[in-house]
Amino acid sequence: MRLTWLGAAGFKMNTSEGATLLIDPYLSRPALAEPFLPIQLTDLIPVDEIFLTDGRFDHALDTPALAGQTGAIVHAGEPVCRRLISQGVSAHNLEHVIPKIPKQIGSLSWHAVASHRNGTDTLPAVRRLIRNLQMPAHLGDLVRAWPPGQEVAYFFRIDGLSLVHLSSTHWAEAELGDLQPDVALLPVESNPDTGAAAARLAALLKPKMVVPHHWDNYFPPLSKLGDLTRFKTALQALAPQVHVYQPVIGQSFDPIDLLFKN
Repeated sequence: MRLTWLGAAGFKMNTSEGATLLIDPYLSRPALAEPFLPIQLTDLIPVDEIFLTDGRFDHALDTPALAGQTGAIVHAGEPVCRRLISQGVSAHNLEHVIPKIPKQIGSLSWHAVASHRNGTDTLPAVRRLIRNLQMPAHLGDLVRAWPPGQEVAYFFRIDGLSLVHLSSTHWAEAELGDLQPDVALLPVESNPDTGAAAARLAALLKPKMVVPHHWDNYFPPLSKLGDLTRFKTALQALAPQVHVYQPVIGQSFDPIDLLFKN
């Protein structure tokens, strides 16, 4: 298996059976976004399955185009599925995820976990921009067109590896249960700073390895390029046994190889 960080919360997963899965694929980055992502939508074709953790633009904006071009099945919470239909995605390409119900796709098994937080909430950074009357019109349009909807996490088992993907740090211990994955893909944003919260989640999940995402400057001025030092320091204090792999945007890596090296 190989993973590729696509920026923000996005990942491409290539399985040993030749399937291509996408999680929160957001590639329509503005010119000022950094680091530069050397991948375009057409570079991802073919795609078999798309998994969305919520409906915000930096998670779901490119899904209608990808689903239309590839015929991929899109897995998302019911409110997000309704929004995608209004954005032109065929109902035949949508599968409403039911939390905790196991699914099988070839040798890949997975299930979704639902968050209980308010699905109408917006990003704290967006709220600050609104209060300061500094939010650009195009960003306001994106936020209104792509509301969060229901947030879900995904727990995968593939190629002998277990992996969980979270797109926010708003999770309670009771919601995550006893997942304890080998690899945790966790958001470590700078605006707002989620480093300490991500470290807390890592200590709760007890993975062998954490791959931080969402620390890029994916949509200035909403975001800014992150410094992972605070996260790594907090994680060292809470769970020193957990290895951190800092991905390079657009470059693939094999988490199984990395685990054996550590």
